[in-house]
Amino acid sequence: MKKACIVVIALMILTLVSTSNAKTINLLADPGFEEISESRWASYGDAVYDTDTHRRGSKAGKAWVWDYGDGLFEQYVDVVAGETYKASVYIYSSSNDPIQGGAAAWIQIEWCTTDDIIISDAVKSTILTDANDTWQLFSTPAVIAPNAATKAKIKVIHLAPIGGAPGACYFDDAEFKVVD
Repeated sequence: MKKACIVVIALMILTLVSTSNAKTINLLADPGFEEISESRWASYGDAVYDTDTHRRGSKAGKAWVWDYGDGLFEQYVDVVAGETYKASVYIYSSSNDPIQGGAAAWIQIEWCTTDDIIISDAVKSTILTDANDTWQLFSTPAVIAPNAATKAKIKVIHLAPIGGAPGACYFDDAEFKVVD
């Protein structure tokens, strides 16, 4: 009887530890934009990996705009419907080449089906609209994955309206994880 109780207690502790660890794991591949690979961050528009400006590591994602358009990076991540998730990223915009003229940068979550069909509105972080001259953390609110969701598409975006002014921003140390 004692052995059975010890085994049950050990399994309970193991379950608690593994559940706790699962909630601290960053689900993004290459959160620091260190490796150029479509299986990690796919880039669109005017978006590149930059080695001159980064928060940690040796690279960051850089996106810029001229008078309209966008630069963005995106990555699909498997999710469990009903779990609560949150995304964040550090964003930097220098006053030497600032976000301006109605342009903005942020991180967002889009919930998707197995076939990559988006099934909800994007959940966005607060938005950077001016040079901040420092790495600043931007986070989405914690949000529950919808019942039909099997994936999340995480996007970091720099977007300018038509007639907007040119500028650049950098993304580094992104995170997407399960939260309580």
